[in-house]
Amino acid sequence: MSAGSSNELAPLTLDSACITELQQALERVESGRGVLVRLADLMGGAVGQAAMLGMRTLGLAPALQARLQATAETAIRRAFDLAVVGMDRPRDVSATPDDGAAWRDPALKAAVTVSGAVGGFTGLPGLMADVSFTTLTIMREIARIAREQGEDLSQEEARAACLEVFALRAFPFGASKGQGQGEDNELGYFSARAMLRGRPVVMLVSEVATHYGLGLSRKFALQMMPVAGALCGASLNVAFLSHYRAVAQAHFTIRRLEREYGPEVRRTAIDLKAHAAAQMRES
Repeated sequence: MSAGSSNELAPLTLDSACITELQQALERVESGRGVLVRLADLMGGAVGQAAMLGMRTLGLAPALQARLQATAETAIRRAFDLAVVGMDRPRDVSATPDDGAAWRDPALKAAVTVSGAVGGFTGLPGLMADVSFTTLTIMREIARIAREQGEDLSQEEARAACLEVFALRAFPFGASKGQGQGEDNELGYFSARAMLRGRPVVMLVSEVATHYGLGLSRKFALQMMPVAGALCGASLNVAFLSHYRAVAQAHFTIRRLEREYGPEVRRTAIDLKAHAAAQMRES
């Protein structure tokens, strides 16, 4: 940026490579949202079909729902504290190749698959252990991606940004059909971040746990069905791991670009959305 007072600063313009990164990040965060919505619909439909067959016990008692909510909050809080251990310094993967990248993805997927399957077979006690392990695994991956994108995880603000990855799935990322094409609808990601910005970590944990606990309730209800429980637990764990990693990659890519280019990132995102909308109208 040019020197001078804050009123005289002229924002840098993103180069073509950074514009491509931004566009891919926005697309990734929106498509990831769609995956989880479809999974939620699938779970809800399966639970509904089971109820129609007479399995009324799938309607969870308020006390059990409260317990699952508490489990979600405890798991997230512990994962938040443990995930950043040994990751207090930023690391640039472009400068130092990551030798563990080749085995990390299959190893993590295998681990959460086994955890989900065991949790599905063993009911509520297994679910508690599964939630703790899988949440920690996801949070650790989020922290790793954050560090690779230059985040200093010794800072509270950067650590809170890791929690935002969980919280962002509670908000719409783009305009829905039938809605206006205003800036807030088009840039739901930025609007969601603005709603979360400045909240104490304890409030962020509570916000995340509210929606995470709802997902656990649906998951547990479906896992009460014989055989399907293990399959559901295993497949959902892998889907959630993939989803949160994709959102984290997008989230921290955008944050890295913002550290370099400032408000120009949001303005460029507006232009990208407007251009995409114009192309859709012409097609």
